Amino acid sequence: MATPINISVRQFSKIFWAQIMEGTESTLAEKEALAIKLNSLESLRDHAEYNTGSISFSAAWCIYNLTKYLKVKKIIEIGTFIGKSTISMASAIDCHFSDGEIYTCDFSNSIKLPYNGKTKIVQFQKKTSTDMLKTLNGNFDFCFLDGRLTEEDLPLFNNLINENTIIALDDFEGMEKGVINLINLRKLQKLNNHFLAYPPSENYLQKLGLNSHSLTAVLLPISLIQFTNQG
Repeated sequence: MATPINISVRQFSKIFWAQIMEGTESTLAEKEALAIKLNSLESLRDHAEYNTGSISFSAAWCIYNLTKYLKVKKIIEIGTFIGKSTISMASAIDCHFSDGEIYTCDFSNSIKLPYNGKTKIVQFQKKTSTDMLKTLNGNFDFCFLDGRLTEEDLPLFNNLINENTIIALDDFEGMEKGVINLINLRKLQKLNNHFLAYPPSENYLQKLGLNSHSLTAVLLPISLIQFTNQG
């Protein structure tokens, strides 16, 4: 038997993010428009009962391009806060669809997000992930996890995904919640055929003119990975 060609998670991750970030044809105007939207959200901190950190613009731009490239339109998000990831995903959905949906929860705050785009944003304010997941129905094609899933969440979450659902994991470093979420998600049979992409490196982001880091990893269905003769 011939020796197989092994591609590591590290090697795949470089290819993955290059395809996502360079294959979306996102324009400078889109980038500037997103930056303006996200900067305006900073004022919402004044209404926060629990004022915590938020994602960097580099992370938001990665999430925007990820959502846009994959053409997802029905999303679960755990962890709203001031809505930088929510608005980034909604703006990307608007590029392709007029009937997109995002369902997002925040246990600590009741901040109403300002958004006048086409995507419907349903907020579960002062609600746990369990509270939200219990109310949802159907299948979702994308999930952004910026909060830690509980054991009680896992069967509820499992009922809302399928073998083609894409999972984005924020805070993916060390033993932070993104890594813990991955460990728990690996218990779900529906995700057995998903391959992990690490967050993009800071060096790569700097080459794109981004001066902050992103800690978002992605669990991608292997069915979405294809070899092509041209690239």
